[in-house]
Amino acid sequence: MRCLLSACLLPAFLWAQDDPAALLQQLLMQKDDCDVAVVEKIAAARTREAATGLAKAYDGLSTLLLRREVVRAMAHFVGVADAEQPALDKVAAIATGSDEEELRLAAIDVLGRSPTIGKALLRKIVEAEAPDALREPALAAHARMASADDATFYRFLWNVEMKQRKNTKGDIAAPELNSVRLIACKALLPFAGEAELVDGLKRETDPKIRRAVLGWMQKQSMPRAAEMAEWMLGREDFPGADRAEAARILVDRERAKAVPKLLALAKKPDAQTPADLRAAMAALIGNLADDATDKKLVKAIGKGKPHEREFALLAAGRAVDDKGLAAVRKELAAEALEVRRAAAQVLGERRDRDSLPVLQAMLDKPKLSEDGRLAIEAMTRIHGGSSAWLKQLAAYTRAEDREVRNAAVEALGAARDKQKLEALLVALEHVDWSTRLQAIDALAPLADKSVVAKFVERIGLEQGRLQKRLGEVLWRLTAQPFETDAGKWQAWWAAAAEQFTVVTEKELDQAAAARERRRLTQRTVAQSKFFGIKVESQRVIFVLDVSGSMLESMYGRTVGKRPASRIDVAKEELALAIKNLEAGALFNVLTFSNGVARWQKEGIGVNTQQSRNEALAWVERLGAAGGTNLYDAVKEAFADKDVDTIFVLSDGEPTAGEQIDPYRIREDIAAWNRHRRVKIHTIAVGGSLEVLEWLALDSGGRYLQMR
Repeated sequence: MRCLLSACLLPAFLWAQDDPAALLQQLLMQKDDCDVAVVEKIAAARTREAATGLAKAYDGLSTLLLRREVVRAMAHFVGVADAEQPALDKVAAIATGSDEEELRLAAIDVLGRSPTIGKALLRKIVEAEAPDALREPALAAHARMASADDATFYRFLWNVEMKQRKNTKGDIAAPELNSVRLIACKALLPFAGEAELVDGLKRETDPKIRRAVLGWMQKQSMPRAAEMAEWMLGREDFPGADRAEAARILVDRERAKAVPKLLALAKKPDAQTPADLRAAMAALIGNLADDATDKKLVKAIGKGKPHEREFALLAAGRAVDDKGLAAVRKELAAEALEVRRAAAQVLGERRDRDSLPVLQAMLDKPKLSEDGRLAIEAMTRIHGGSSAWLKQLAAYTRAEDREVRNAAVEALGAARDKQKLEALLVALEHVDWSTRLQAIDALAPLADKSVVAKFVERIGLEQGRLQKRLGEVLWRLTAQPFETDAGKWQAWWAAAAEQFTVVTEKELDQAAAARERRRLTQRTVAQSKFFGIKVESQRVIFVLDVSGSMLESMYGRTVGKRPASRIDVAKEELALAIKNLEAGALFNVLTFSNGVARWQKEGIGVNTQQSRNEALAWVERLGAAGGTNLYDAVKEAFADKDVDTIFVLSDGEPTAGEQIDPYRIREDIAAWNRHRRVKIHTIAVGGSLEVLEWLALDSGGRYLQMR
């Protein structure tokens, strides 16, 4: 209060001028109450006094808004002889010391604008025992300024031979995170010769890095690129994504001459030719549009084992004639789901009206629940937006089967037909949360006043993810900043309903700027997190890997004086997340090794003090042994009708369970989640796991890597 009073007593004309010293005094006195424009004016002076003054002022600030503005303003001192060093030293200290991710990333961005001092500081951050979440963006910023002089540094980080190294204490250091090695490898590529890249490709164990090296060799038209593509394609121990990259290179170089190799691979079972490789090869062959190949594949439709029949459909689907389409229709009755899925996809893409009766039969009597969804999606593509089909879809929004019902809601929403508004409003009331979520997203683009009224009513009835989603959609329609506060929404609507019109893009942009300023100036509140990812759901399942490898130590973490194992850290993080869950939240914990175990035997437990204590005691008793049955664990989580958010932590590739092919796991979970909309957050411990990255990407979740 005294500072503010003193500031008010200073002559107004002093601060009205653009005098850096006076403006700095203003910032030091007013602190977070100071106008952000003052920070920019001080930095614009580009003097050492301005740099050191801003650094001092930063320490007295508490709001994210002013602190972020100071960090960004430090970029003005890049290249200023006597000011760059103190400015960037402060920025580096903020990058390594701030608890706010937004400030850390802003600091890294500023350092990344200085090819001299900033670049050197970024290297120090990467070489220090800093958190990987900071080292990774620091290295990426460094790599954007790469020169030949940095090649040795990048080689050291890539460490293609995976040599063991010691940390500053003399202990064996944890292996480098593969995401960091990937950045280093990519930065090195322009300065490496073909011999080094061929050797690196043969030694490398990480799939993403292998693909980056091979792709670079192809891009640079290196003589041995084709040879290495052949080599990679033939490696049955490599994942499908690696070999698919090799197949693309061979087709790019050889065109139709590469087809016999691909067809031979396509005939092999999944153990030798993974499903994602087969799908990629089918797309490559289809895009070639080679008549001889297409005729051969059309004849293969309906013949062979399920994986061969699926391949023929995907590869020849766009080339089939009327006779061929008849063969495709028959595949809708195939025993294997993947064959039926491919057939429905082809018929939908070809807008084959003759298949409508067969698809209708598939919808009426599905072999599996997913068949109904496949039929709805194919029929929607064939019918387009015909009024008769929209009427039929409206009826299906009341179907008992969730897959059919949610597919119909999605398709009806995509039609943007306000005449079918009533059906979607009914779906918004459905007992199944996934149908209500689908209805929210289907109704939002209609931008109708009645939709706003219904959303305001529903926001007081929902919790967790659905309530948050309603708040987001209402914001876009109204520009009101009430988020999930049902009382404020209802009070506002009572006053505004009569004159309400949906806001324009310009009005929304203006409101967004004001909301962002409020966010940056408000205090944060305690919230449940799992490994730093916010738990926003009130229907959550934690899925935890307890395989034998979870006994390995985790980089930078301790229990007392001993290194903490991965299972120790996972249990600690899980306990904190459970303790901070919102009152009344539904949650469960599943663990997996060779099999799957669960805390609550059925359903999701209500978050009471007693249930939390029981869950914490159960978690504390967990040990680690056995294999990695990821597929069955996630399948078990999806069997719970209440769950809308899943957290998965694992430290290794799947080795046990119904399915261990990462691509098939991805494909199946994506199919289960097509109209469930469950958000999956994943944490890979001990390295990068593409299957976990895929699950997060496909569901809109977050993916973290930790050593």
